Amino acid sequence: MTLQTWIGVIAMVAVAGLVFFYWHQRQLNRAGRKPRAVVFIIALMSGMSLAMYAGLGEADFAVQSSQQLAQQSDDNAEFAGLTASEVNQKRITMIQESIKANKQNGELWYALGNAYMYDNAFDQAVIAFDYSRRLAPAPQANIYSALASALYYQQGQRMTADVSQWLDKALELDKDNFAALTLIGSDYFMSARYQKAIDTWVQILDSEHPDADRPALIAAINRAKQLL
Repeated sequence: MTLQTWIGVIAMVAVAGLVFFYWHQRQLNRAGRKPRAVVFIIALMSGMSLAMYAGLGEADFAVQSSQQLAQQSDDNAEFAGLTASEVNQKRITMIQESIKANKQNGELWYALGNAYMYDNAFDQAVIAFDYSRRLAPAPQANIYSALASALYYQQGQRMTADVSQWLDKALELDKDNFAALTLIGSDYFMSARYQKAIDTWVQILDSEHPDADRPALIAAINRAKQLL
């Protein structure tokens, strides 16, 4: 299991939890909304958010050598019995030490950004992803999506001009970029722009992305239609 894979997995759970805690509070404060509906929507959107972070994927940097992969396998064995948070802290330390030795390694900066996302350290995640962007040998949609996501949560789940700029860049490179579209669809839904959310989720379905949870997408689309 590669370093990025480890961090990507543990990042998904904690970030999704934070996102839907705030979203839950917003929904509960809306007058006239039935609690059962809130719970149903949270369940749907939680699955969508998890899928988005899985869909950030790995940046297209050089493939690691077999020696590096073997070393990572040995390191992973040392983490047996630790909580996800403890593993993440160790990973952050390891990545930071590696970056000290090679500050021009964009892949390490990308992995560090994912680790910071797990800790809800969005300021640091933005910095790390931006370094990864600048060090990438070519523009990469997944890096732009990751940077947009970090900015989105850093700025209180607001679709600011900066967030939109990086999402647009990601979609220019990959019109069906899974992470970008999932973030956009979720934001549309949370801001009650249900038709736009539906259109975005249909685009994800049509793209047949392997990380897309089709049952969750279809359920979300049907729920959004009920709220039109």
